[in-house]
Amino acid sequence: MTVNDLFVLLAAATAVRVFLPDTVAGLRRLLRAGARVGIAELLNTQPARPPATAGTEALATVPARDEEA
Repeated sequence: MTVNDLFVLLAAATAVRVFLPDTVAGLRRLLRAGARVGIAELLNTQPARPPATAGTEALATVPARDEEA
């Protein structure tokens, strides 16, 4: 390994150390933006649910069981 190889290795290590925090922050920001877009898309594609009714209508849809034993 020559001195020039060591200088190249040192320069590469320095570049990684300098630019890695910015790269990580950029990737996190990109992932957050993608998650926001994905959530918005999921909310737009889900059908609207009718409001839940209380009491008798909910019970009327459940069939009664015969318990003859």
